[in-house]
Amino acid sequence: MTSPVYGYLLFTLAALFVIGFVRLFIQKVNLHSLRWLFGAFACWPLYMTDEWLRLTNATQWAPIYGLSEVFAVVAITCCYRAIKPMLIATPSARKRLWWPVAVTALLQLSILFIPSQDKQAWFAASPVGEPLYLWPAYLPSLLTSFSVLLIGILITEHIQHYHRYLPLQAVDTKPLKVPRLAAVMGSVVGIAFVSILLVTAVMFGFLKVPFWESFHHLMLGASLVLVLFSLTFVRSTLPSPIDYTQLDHGKASPYEISSMMSKAERYAVTSNAFKKPFLTLQSFCEGAHLEPTLFAIALQVNERKTFQRFIFHYRLEYVKNELLPADTSLASRANAMGIESEKFLSDYLGKYFSKKRPSA
Repeated sequence: MTSPVYGYLLFTLAALFVIGFVRLFIQKVNLHSLRWLFGAFACWPLYMTDEWLRLTNATQWAPIYGLSEVFAVVAITCCYRAIKPMLIATPSARKRLWWPVAVTALLQLSILFIPSQDKQAWFAASPVGEPLYLWPAYLPSLLTSFSVLLIGILITEHIQHYHRYLPLQAVDTKPLKVPRLAAVMGSVVGIAFVSILLVTAVMFGFLKVPFWESFHHLMLGASLVLVLFSLTFVRSTLPSPIDYTQLDHGKASPYEISSMMSKAERYAVTSNAFKKPFLTLQSFCEGAHLEPTLFAIALQVNERKTFQRFIFHYRLEYVKNELLPADTSLASRANAMGIESEKFLSDYLGKYFSKKRPSA
């Protein structure tokens, strides 16, 4: 593929990559995951090697053509390792996460069995059909797309899990959400799935696309550079201290639940912790000497509520008993409670007092 559009796309992606790489150091974001982000950035240009060879028609480098697929898998794996500490306070090291890298690296070596003369012809048009003979050309690309899809799904699930349990660990959750990163990872999953369909259809001859390799590289390359660029923005996340497995099982004795709730209620009243803006489960539990996961279980089992609703109860009582009689504006009451939305406070108070009003 030597059309001007192809060249423009490559150079546009390269420009976004350079801008993102510069931002990585200027913004100084995610310093705890900087080595993983740097590794992901280093892999992207290596993954695009085949397309630069095709663009410049560097047929003399045909022997190394097709050996760059694994770098896409390494890049998305590094992104996983960079994103997970943003969401979980004590992320576990999953050695199995690197299995797709090892398998892809091993299988892509099969491209060495293809004669260099044949690969030189691929610079002009990628192979189509003949899966039994040309499987070394198809299998690495197929496995790369599948690995990116799999790890992209894992990252997306972690983000969804984080959003789902955010009210359990923070009162003011809106500034802590990462909806754009979730949308970016969703696009990665979708693009990887389309790439799988493309490679499969070409491999069995259902589609006669002479430059399917370029489409495959450009699609995954664009999705990866979008993730990398997205990770250069500053995000205020709250890594969760909760053990989700233990929380889902909800195992706690009645004594533990009663003890947790008594300590929490006593600390909330005596310390006025509910007045603190951006109060988190971690800081509350440190002050009350509670174990975060057990306290979250106690809230769900005993009160059927989240940490957010637990603190809101005390905030609303304070508004009703202290701020409303003082005849202050609703906006100032909201700000005093660390509630950004005046409308939210008004609606919440309306529902609260309607429940308190005796029925006729």
